[in-house]
Amino acid sequence: MTRACDAGRRALLAGAAAALLAVIVARPAAAQEDAFRNTAEIYLMAASMSGTVGVGSLETEIDVPSSKVFENLKFAVLADYRGEARTWAVMADFVYMNLGGSGTSSTGLGSAEVGAEEFIVDLAGAWRISKSFELLAGGRYTHLRTTVTLTTPLNARDAKVDEDWFDPFVGAQAFLPLSKALQLQLRGDVGGFGVGCKFTWQATARLNWQVSRVVQLGLGYRWLDQDFETGSGTDYFRWNVLTQGPLLAAGITF
Repeated sequence: MTRACDAGRRALLAGAAAALLAVIVARPAAAQEDAFRNTAEIYLMAASMSGTVGVGSLETEIDVPSSKVFENLKFAVLADYRGEARTWAVMADFVYMNLGGSGTSSTGLGSAEVGAEEFIVDLAGAWRISKSFELLAGGRYTHLRTTVTLTTPLNARDAKVDEDWFDPFVGAQAFLPLSKALQLQLRGDVGGFGVGCKFTWQATARLNWQVSRVVQLGLGYRWLDQDFETGSGTDYFRWNVLTQGPLLAAGITF
């Protein structure tokens, strides 16, 4: 009887130890899955700009290809942040570029020089439906200083404008695993809706490589189209420009 009781106690203790061990092992795994994760990046973008810029009575078509962006680039700062939990995430993207480029007048009778100092802040929240797919909603603030100088055979004119606006947007984002270390990231959003731009859209496609637990590299392409118009007469301003180009990112996860 005593031997049977001792065997029962040993079995009970072994079962309790196994259960405790399972809890100890499972808790860090669950905590790791539910832990809030932060990723901060800096990136370079060889942006091309094309479209129509109108300031007062001056209107010009601009086309700055990616191959010449560094010739026309005076200064740039580009960075982004993502914080994510199991079911939600927050994102912020900061872009500052000081660019210059040349174009032609709307009549084709003169040449134009365009200077654009652009500051964009993109803030969004996400509902993570799964690890691979999420829905986005947020807002994009744009501050733009533009100078247009039009030179014709008869004279030269210039106009300057300082404008800012806010665009709400909605979109979606997907993270598609290709291997343990590689991931395809796709994002798209549309917005404006007459609040700021008449219409604006943005899309990003990039390949992310998780070099280590901390370091991540990204290579991709980004498009941002903005159709903004305000004022009339001498106060008229239009910025109907598509900015696009390849990007290279380096970030840390903590």
